[in-house]
Amino acid sequence: MLIQTSVVGSFPKLKLPIDVAIKNIVNLQLENGIDVITDGEQRGSMVSYFEQVSGLEKVGNSLRIVNKVDSMEGELDKFYKIRDFEKVKAILYDLNRTDVQIKATFTGPLTLASSCILTDIQSATKHYDLNDKRKIYIDFSSALLPLVNRALDLGAFVQIDEPFLSTGNIEVDSAEDILEYFFAELPSSFIRSDRISLHICGSIKSVPRLFDILLGLPVPVLSFGFSGEKERENIEIISKRKFEANNKKLGAGFISNIRIENQRTIMDRFLKIEKKVGLENIKYLHPDCGFALVEIDLVKKILRNMRLVSNRISLRQKEN
Repeated sequence: MLIQTSVVGSFPKLKLPIDVAIKNIVNLQLENGIDVITDGEQRGSMVSYFEQVSGLEKVGNSLRIVNKVDSMEGELDKFYKIRDFEKVKAILYDLNRTDVQIKATFTGPLTLASSCILTDIQSATKHYDLNDKRKIYIDFSSALLPLVNRALDLGAFVQIDEPFLSTGNIEVDSAEDILEYFFAELPSSFIRSDRISLHICGSIKSVPRLFDILLGLPVPVLSFGFSGEKERENIEIISKRKFEANNKKLGAGFISNIRIENQRTIMDRFLKIEKKVGLENIKYLHPDCGFALVEIDLVKKILRNMRLVSNRISLRQKEN
């Protein structure tokens, strides 16, 4: 099977009505041959998107904890991620492009909880004991799981984003415990069909034991960056033996999400990744991270380069 192209999730916010903005982002991805597209996160940041979750309150582009965090059971289809997934689905239907898959991105429980705590630690301490964060992580997991399951039921591919893991600010034993619980609660049929991925930006190598913990999680696809200054060292830790021993596929951030690179540089990076992990173990090609902080004209140029290089890779696969 040919390697699919995707994006990590976010695009720059377009100053347009939400329906028009999402349609423009969808068209931009289709024009550049993206196989698994997103809604472009046009409503807010990766944190503020979750303002509808019970117990959270929006503060600027972030959230704070104002009560016990709880699920949106009974109101799942009102959640922005679900509504915007359905908007993308309708756009593709109208374009007769039902061959294109849609990815719904969810900020993971560790990063979402940690971000909310940092926004207003005093408010968080009123409702949780921050000396033992397991309870808060479990509550955030329990709030997110019904939303993730709903997206999967509707046909979405799902990406869980945990950027805080590479910062070293989350204790790895806690991360292992919570993420094992989180992914184990998702239906095994979606795990087996490679419909779920875990994306972590930054350097995986810089956090002791993190890579081995990620390999042991019940999630089929691990998505890392390889082009940024910090991300480059991720090439040193991946291996075909480890991925195959743990039944993992790689989402490869083989192109920068913030600068224009020449096609030779991008292709050379891909060849290094391929050599380390094996062509058959690469599930997706995508930029290192999201485009939220990038000008739209730059995004267009990056996606064009990504399309041209990925077309060369696809041709190479067919020849082999």
